[in-house]
Amino acid sequence: MKPTPPVAALLLAAGESARMGQSKALLSWGTTSLLDHQVSTLALYTEISRIVVVLGHKANELQATLHHAKVQIAINHNYREGRASSLVTGAKALTDIVPTSVLVCNVDQPLAPEIIAPLIAAHRAHPEAILRPVHAGHTGHPLILPSDVTPELLLVRDKTLGLRAITARHKKRIRSVPVTSGLAILNLNTPAEFRAAHAQYAP
Repeated sequence: MKPTPPVAALLLAAGESARMGQSKALLSWGTTSLLDHQVSTLALYTEISRIVVVLGHKANELQATLHHAKVQIAINHNYREGRASSLVTGAKALTDIVPTSVLVCNVDQPLAPEIIAPLIAAHRAHPEAILRPVHAGHTGHPLILPSDVTPELLLVRDKTLGLRAITARHKKRIRSVPVTSGLAILNLNTPAEFRAAHAQYAP
């Protein structure tokens, strides 16, 4: 079995969570916070060499909860400009290890081993591909970008479609990875969505 190329995780947690009415990162997920759940799930994998957590809104409060050795904090002072600004902030934090493959995930899209393990296995087999999970016929998240594509994260802008502009440019390299967890296609934007997801999926 050939070794898996190293992967850095980019965990976006800078937003204000306006529709949720409170910080999504601090919402309870099982016995911990959603932010801690995301970090703990990513940290299970030796293939993930670093977890860059991009903070903005309530950065000091959230930073105080992060203690894992793999975690590197990146502060996005322009988080109100949108998600692309967090992608750029996170990409800048990775310049010392670029080129590296990057797993891009959001704090409000709960991860599970049933999602991450198949993506890591697919990355081992197809290190040149852009990988995205698919569940029940729907594409989801997170996304793994190969090492030669990740420098493009430094150039993303919301007005030019952000991350979608990268995947559009490299659409022939996208490979879908079947996963068994419905979390891969879940988005938590409102209290009602969160309650339903927590009841069904939280450990």
